[in-house]
Amino acid sequence: MNEKVNTWKNPVIAILVLAMVVVAGYFYATRNRESDTLLTDVSVADQVVTVDGDLLKTLGKLKKLQLDDSVFSDPVWQSLRDFGRTLSSEPKGRVNPFAPLSASGQ
Repeated sequence: MNEKVNTWKNPVIAILVLAMVVVAGYFYATRNRESDTLLTDVSVADQVVTVDGDLLKTLGKLKKLQLDDSVFSDPVWQSLRDFGRTLSSEPKGRVNPFAPLSASGQ
């Protein structure tokens, strides 16, 4: 009885897979292709001009910017201390770290 169940499952699965391929092909063939042309109609030159124009406007604004130096003479600014540490130099590794250990070259 178990063999009869397996013999009818194989053709049914094949028909279902074939039907899914046909449906997917139909949707692929009838899709809206307007979005595809939007990707190819953009001119690179137009984008460069826009970016350059925005960059030039921003640079013009930065040139007009005036900084107030009185912040650095403020007692609060002068009370700040640098807690940074200088890093000591570490020994360098092998010339070729991927070489086998027997051929380290050191």
